[in-house]
Amino acid sequence: MKIGKELDYLLSLQKDKRVIRRILKVYNALVFKKGKGKSYFNCPSAYLKKVNGQYNKVTKLLLEHKIIDFKSVNTDESDLFNHRRKKYYDTEKGICMKYKFLIDVEQGYEYDLELDYSTIYDKEIWYSKTKQSLLELGFALEDLKIKRDNFSRRLHTNITNYIEGYGSYKNLLAGGDYYVIDGKTTQPRLLWLHLKEIGLQDENLNYIFENGLDFYQYLLDRIPALNNDRNEAKELFTTWINGTGYIDSEKTAIREIFKTANLFSAQYKTADYKNICRLLQYKEASIFIDDLLNNCPVEFCLSVHDALIVKKEDKDLMLQWCKERRPEILFTIEEVKSKQIK
Repeated sequence: MKIGKELDYLLSLQKDKRVIRRILKVYNALVFKKGKGKSYFNCPSAYLKKVNGQYNKVTKLLLEHKIIDFKSVNTDESDLFNHRRKKYYDTEKGICMKYKFLIDVEQGYEYDLELDYSTIYDKEIWYSKTKQSLLELGFALEDLKIKRDNFSRRLHTNITNYIEGYGSYKNLLAGGDYYVIDGKTTQPRLLWLHLKEIGLQDENLNYIFENGLDFYQYLLDRIPALNNDRNEAKELFTTWINGTGYIDSEKTAIREIFKTANLFSAQYKTADYKNICRLLQYKEASIFIDDLLNNCPVEFCLSVHDALIVKKEDKDLMLQWCKERRPEILFTIEEVKSKQIK
């Protein structure tokens, strides 16, 4: 890491070596999250807490010395004589703190802190289970890449990178030895569940899921412009719920079909149109990674978004366990075949 004049000055004010090291660890962790960008970057408190339990003392110092800044949406005007900026985050919505550096982190003298933040999740059960599963598949320990995104909404591994980029899952797991337990229409279902949690009732969403109907078929039956194409129905849902608001004119009927959900979505996107996407991904990860993967009763298990990959001999046990553990999710199971799962 590089220590510029601003950070060097802050360190010179400290008399306790433990405080100096705490500052260096948190600062370095922020640089790690920053990546190559120059604007605000996501940095959840859970991540910084793993780095140091007193991280908030360090971020306060860094803010006071104009080394970093945080993203805010407005000000707290409850005190007429001392308006305070309001931090932009909401853990329930999957929105974490955003910081940006006010200094050039590439300038200064070299300092070797000898820390590797890529191993910050080593003690997590989902991490160890994923690591052991990948090792069993023949990956070399030094080549493993397992990480969560900036707000833990996704779990990325060597395998998922291959799936999303090249579809080579078929070369690795096809052949009858592995099965995928998939959450059917998970994103629409999670939207429905969230609305119920906050006391909103969308009549048509309720009708679909309370009667065990197929969400996408429901759209196909009511929007002729989808041409009876299930992939188009999926794309429409994604565009409607995660997009900026634009929908092809012949498909805008989805807004009227799900009036309550549409009003909720429009309001929820006021600060950032990506907020719904973050919310649903956060809920999905909480179920499939932090609950099912973390607690599953089998040794081999990999998660891919809203699916779990298990061995053939474990498939019946895992399917029944998932159904009992998460009855609000509709699970299906099939053999991993020579094609991409998703």
